[in-house]
Amino acid sequence: MPTIDEDILRELMHRGTDDLHAPPLVTSRIVSQHRRRRLRNRALSVAATGAVAGTALALVASGPDGTAGRPGGTGALATATRGGPGLKLTAAQTTLYHLSSAAAASPRTTGRYVSMAEKQGDYDKTSVIDSVTGDIWTYQRGAGVPGELPVDRGGSPTEAAFDAMPTDPAALRAVLLSQAKQQQEQAAAEERKMLAAKGKTKAFPMAGPKLTDDDMVFEQATDMLWNPLVGPGLRAALYKVLADTPGVVVNAHATDDSGRAAVEISRYDSAAGVDDQTFENARTGAVLETVFVYNGSEAKGIDLYTSVTSSNTFPGDPY
Repeated sequence: MPTIDEDILRELMHRGTDDLHAPPLVTSRIVSQHRRRRLRNRALSVAATGAVAGTALALVASGPDGTAGRPGGTGALATATRGGPGLKLTAAQTTLYHLSSAAAASPRTTGRYVSMAEKQGDYDKTSVIDSVTGDIWTYQRGAGVPGELPVDRGGSPTEAAFDAMPTDPAALRAVLLSQAKQQQEQAAAEERKMLAAKGKTKAFPMAGPKLTDDDMVFEQATDMLWNPLVGPGLRAALYKVLADTPGVVVNAHATDDSGRAAVEISRYDSAAGVDDQTFENARTGAVLETVFVYNGSEAKGIDLYTSVTSSNTFPGDPY
């Protein structure tokens, strides 16, 4: 696949101002977003996942109306999960629990090769994921983009790796947080390599707020929902994790950029000045679209998912 430098340059040219100088917050977020795209499918080993899951003991509490709950304490979600009396769920939590139920009842993809067609800006992209090996083939159509990218070997966790992850919300949250911190370390190592190749020794210090645990959990959960290999049980658990993440805002009557009815789940990332939005099919719990809205700028990153299909034979280039 293209190097991160090539990806960033193309994105800056697409989203930057007329003189190709994007605002600093946009530049920072683009770097982060491309690292996410390259790393978002990387999972911990089953052994590491099990170790993290075994230490997860957090309970949950309800949040204010319109936002999801907060970890710690003995609030509405913890009580609701145990089946006892307690505080009522907020409207946002209720919607996310409905999404969780829809996801749990939806059939999983069948067939070894899963194809996901997307629209990203001015070009179309189809990713074919081998559910057994995790290899990803990427085909594109549009001006200024290559028609096919090199195969990303092991670019996604396998279906079996996803199935090995915990579905208890507290345990899953702990795994997601551990993954995020591991990926931060990988991204920092990659940045050091890039700087070394340019003869530099350290990055320009970034001022302002840093990512919180809740920022990282939201990012990990929504990125994982993107992957069509995630089975019904894990997908259902991810929506419960989002219901327990502070700052999550839910609009049950939204539409995506193609006009499809959707549940919008969003959260403001103050570290990057970005509103992260994901749009879900209320009937199936499947992701329809993800959007990054850059604060203080007209820049907006959209990934619109148009279809997910599967086959036992390799489909090849759809264009």
